[in-house]
Amino acid sequence: MKLLVMLLAVLSGSAAAADWPMWRHDAGRTAFSPEELPAQLHPHWIRQYSQREPVWDDALNQDLMPLDRVFEPIVLGDTLYMGFNDRDKVVALDMRTGEQKWAFYADGPVRLPLAGGRNRLYFTSDDGYLYCLAADTGALRWKFRGGPADRKILGNKRLISSWPARGGVVLYGDAVYFAASIWPFMGTFVYALDAESGSVIWRNEGTGAEYQNQPHNSPAFAGVAPQGAMVALADRLLISGGRSVPACFDRHTGKLLYYRLAENGKTGGAFVAADERHFFNHSRERETDLYDLQSGKVVVRRAGRYPVLAGDDYYTSGDSIGIRDAREPAKPQFTLKLDAMGDLIRAGSRLYAGGDGQIAAVDLLSNPEPSTRGLKTAWVRKVEGKVERLVAANGMLFAVTLDGKLIAFGKDRVPVKTHLETAVAPKVPRRGVAQARAILEHTGARNGYALVYGAGNGD
Repeated sequence: MKLLVMLLAVLSGSAAAADWPMWRHDAGRTAFSPEELPAQLHPHWIRQYSQREPVWDDALNQDLMPLDRVFEPIVLGDTLYMGFNDRDKVVALDMRTGEQKWAFYADGPVRLPLAGGRNRLYFTSDDGYLYCLAADTGALRWKFRGGPADRKILGNKRLISSWPARGGVVLYGDAVYFAASIWPFMGTFVYALDAESGSVIWRNEGTGAEYQNQPHNSPAFAGVAPQGAMVALADRLLISGGRSVPACFDRHTGKLLYYRLAENGKTGGAFVAADERHFFNHSRERETDLYDLQSGKVVVRRAGRYPVLAGDDYYTSGDSIGIRDAREPAKPQFTLKLDAMGDLIRAGSRLYAGGDGQIAAVDLLSNPEPSTRGLKTAWVRKVEGKVERLVAANGMLFAVTLDGKLIAFGKDRVPVKTHLETAVAPKVPRRGVAQARAILEHTGARNGYALVYGAGNGD
């Protein structure tokens, strides 16, 4: 009898805690975690950083390639990790308190989401490398250069690799995948590496010279230009092309299967999410188009904003939450008017929506009435700022706002702790100031870049 009671208690309780090990939870970027969060959530801590300055500074590219518009946290165990595009670093925060555990510095901006598992943390940088760190200490295990050389250029006001690694890392099984170079005429390099050792499983460096029709229907040597978080599935690897539809590769061999560039015209963006049937790729104004995975053919245009892929259910965000049946995705069922313009995720039996100044929890009803169609708002929490990213992990919910704020929610009511990161101006010795002033007066230069060679003590 006691055993039966214990079993019923386990079955009726919340699901086991779960990490959020990659951007949008998993290698398919489904934004669906099996973990059941507490019924009520309360703010535990807030960490305020500066607002991100994205790599692309024009409206069209920011819409299609919001690579580093906001912080993109992942969670492993009791630690939250995220990269910085302005300070070339990755930080580890205590998930429960918001205190920083460690920081690791790369040699270029960290613009794309991280991935982790088995006490390993992976990320790419504009310095052209894929890094593998020990997740608990931040110690470097290994790093791998994606391009053919360490040649540097000025890019987006920073000194970066001529082949920046903006094909964002994804983990699948014992392999880690990434890509380097954003200019096909300079060669593009797609890799599968052993996740433990960093040794090469396969490399594809030929797609940049594909001779094919471009969006204006003129043939040219130009293939996919990897920009965005990549997607890994059982047999396929999807690589977004920044402002074009994704290219599909064989995950086991690296062979290019299709890249329907001209056929889809000037559509597509850096966002890709997929299951074994379909993939979503966003276009202008962050609306997504739905494609058949096997063929790459479009199924539905303008299928809503960032989707959640949960088995036979596709949930789409926007100014309302919609449902599509994955078996018949062309038939939309818009169900609930709710601000989900920032983000939408699913954790267990609830959806969580981020909007302007609020976070909402939405129950998924097992026996829906016609008036609700299976969705019902459970609660709404007011927050400061526009919520652009949500992460559910290990009993907590994390929200990222456009202005650089990270807000952590947990089960208990506790005093909210606020962490403010303040910039500290470096102390420059008078001798260094005098030398700098002399150089400026001698050259007459007022704008541009300074290359300091042999800086000695740094004065």
